[in-house]
Amino acid sequence: MDVSLFAALIGGIIVLGVLGDFLFTKTKIPTPVILMFAGIILGPATHILKSDIFFEIAPYFGTFALILILFEGGLDLEFDLVIRQFSSALLLGFLSFIVGAAGVTSICLILFQMEMSDALFYGFIFGGTSPAVILPVLPRLSISKNLKTLLTLEAVISEVLTVISVIIYIKILKGGQYEGISILNHILTSIGISILLAAVSGLVWSRFMGYFSKQNLAYMLTLGFVLLLYTLTDFLGGEGAITILAFGILLGNSKILAVKSQSILQKLNSSVNIADFEIDEVVKKINAELTFLVRTYFFVFIGLLVDFTFFTPDVLLIAVAILTIFFISRIATINLVRPLSPSLKSAHISSTLGLIPRGLATAVMAFTLLNSGVFTSSQLLSVVFAVILASNLLMSVFVYYYESKCRHSAKNEEISN
Repeated sequence: MDVSLFAALIGGIIVLGVLGDFLFTKTKIPTPVILMFAGIILGPATHILKSDIFFEIAPYFGTFALILILFEGGLDLEFDLVIRQFSSALLLGFLSFIVGAAGVTSICLILFQMEMSDALFYGFIFGGTSPAVILPVLPRLSISKNLKTLLTLEAVISEVLTVISVIIYIKILKGGQYEGISILNHILTSIGISILLAAVSGLVWSRFMGYFSKQNLAYMLTLGFVLLLYTLTDFLGGEGAITILAFGILLGNSKILAVKSQSILQKLNSSVNIADFEIDEVVKKINAELTFLVRTYFFVFIGLLVDFTFFTPDVLLIAVAILTIFFISRIATINLVRPLSPSLKSAHISSTLGLIPRGLATAVMAFTLLNSGVFTSSQLLSVVFAVILASNLLMSVFVYYYESKCRHSAKNEEISN
């Protein structure tokens, strides 16, 4: 490819991302769908970019994008809201995954006559939603801070369960000795390691944040630490997604937490200055800019991976059935948790119904499964990409519908006043 054309593509995608954010405020069409269509046009539609080369880097780019998106999401969350919403989010995340995975497994067994092991893999892979897709959309929705916090935590929890369940089931089929209790212990241990690492890292890093954030390359130092923290969590058997989100929450709320525990801190060290716990706004701004850049290319990347030759009638039928299960399970889960959560009780169900998108984590787990040698279905990747594309488009439709409805209600309220 010509260097000038490559530079034009890079610049054009950035401009498109900025325009997409501006258009969302005017048209309520979410930016992800615009960027995914740009990827489809550049890749499978015109072959300007060959999608083959992107399959190899998909796990690496997807992981990097997820780390940045989760870190930014954590920085923007309020600690008090997280504490208040955590129990509801844990229940919603677990139920969302279990009901979704059970529904997909059942439809694969009954309607498509799959073997139990294959049907379970389909259920696990499609059980969780994608925080990499949902988190960038949530700040732009006309919903309360409480509900945004709840849905952020739910998305992370459900995706973590997707990753853990696929990896554990692969080990079971390869001869690992797992029972119901040991699987639950594995999940709880993994979450415990993640939260402990985030807590220790957050306390240590926030202690020096006031000093670091005023130095040159402060953000680069923090970004390097975040990437190393993700790797360390994975090495110790934790879940990096939980660690990075929790670390971001602690770092973003470090000054507030320091003020609340000021008396304890001063007993430990009388020279402690609360200002040293505050993250500099410049660091936050640089992180937001870099996250925007990576997020923009992430959605274009999803579009580039689409291959229309995958979409045979059989594949489309399975994808439609799975998407139907998403909506049924979503309605069931929201209605089950609604009486226990004030945030859900006060919100219209349409504000959460469309948050069903699957993303690169689903694709990465599909690649992991196929590379493991315990699953050989030729249709799996085709179904995965059909569901990813369709679920993201459907989310955009629901977001557009909900935001248009909110805008219409606001106008009526202004007229009546």
